[in-house]
Amino acid sequence: MNDQRTVFARIRTLIIVTLLSMMIWLLAESRMVRSQSVEAQIAITNVETPGGVELVVRQVPGLSRVRVVEIQLEGSTSGIDELMRQLQNRLELRLGREIPARPGLFEIDLRTELRRSPDLDMHGVTISSVTPERVFIEVDEVETREFPVRVELPEGVETDGAPRVEPTLVRVRAPSSIMSEVQVASGVVSISRDQIEQLNPGRYETIPGGIVEIDGIDAGTWATTIEPAQVDVYVTLKSVTQRLELDPLPVQIMIAPGEIGRWQVDIDDSDRDLIGVVVEGPVAGIEALRTKAVRPRAFVTLSFEDLERRINAKPAQIMNLPPGCRVVGTERVVGLRIERETGSDSSDEPAATPSP
Repeated sequence: MNDQRTVFARIRTLIIVTLLSMMIWLLAESRMVRSQSVEAQIAITNVETPGGVELVVRQVPGLSRVRVVEIQLEGSTSGIDELMRQLQNRLELRLGREIPARPGLFEIDLRTELRRSPDLDMHGVTISSVTPERVFIEVDEVETREFPVRVELPEGVETDGAPRVEPTLVRVRAPSSIMSEVQVASGVVSISRDQIEQLNPGRYETIPGGIVEIDGIDAGTWATTIEPAQVDVYVTLKSVTQRLELDPLPVQIMIAPGEIGRWQVDIDDSDRDLIGVVVEGPVAGIEALRTKAVRPRAFVTLSFEDLERRINAKPAQIMNLPPGCRVVGTERVVGLRIERETGSDSSDEPAATPSP
């Protein structure tokens, strides 16, 4: 019995000694000083500023933009582990805390700000270095301004009345430094020629979703918004065509060269000139006809079959019209009288010679 008690006592002693040794080792490990490098992303955040003044913040463009910093830590294992859990690979710079809450350009010493951060428990840990050491921050006040919107049409497009936009004003919110560079008093909606070609002249039409552009404000401009960014344009195009009644057109006959001299073709007296022919087309083309810069002609073209059948009428063709111009109305039919010339054979073969 005594022997059993002795064995149990020895086992208990061994367990206690082992546990104490482990605790001592863990305590020593947690207090052991080590160095470690960690990376953290720079995060810049806004907070509400007093007095209702809206501020925006960013890293200064043109200087080396810092996205990730390398932090060199020295201290106990437990302290470094705890600090890394608090950092979560993110170094936050808040407007009104690490960043002054007033317009201006500021140089932020990252090591200093990390050491005095109220969000980090630095017990037992030293920040030996931060690379890069500094970031450059710009803070600006937000300004709001309204701009009327005007419509810009392709060159040469004419409208009945001025185009209208809805809404007529857009509101721009931007940093004061951006707004000070804007020298224009209005925004512009540019309508393309392709959009114009989809419209019906003479009708009140809508072009939806026109993008508003303001000179001095480009897409992606820092902390800038245009509200609304798109407007509807209402426009009535003037007719893009005109009509003109041509001067009387003498009718000419066209036949194949091989038939010339074999047929006599006369035009009815009432149809020798085409009178009252109306042409419709683009303004430039109609103007060319009006000024006689282009002179159209009227023809009746007769084929071999037409001649052989001795047709008595055929529609006339108006040729040499400017591009885009066409004759309005029904075809003009010309009365004809076709006879074979005296002595002309009806076939291409020579007549047979009678036998003696």
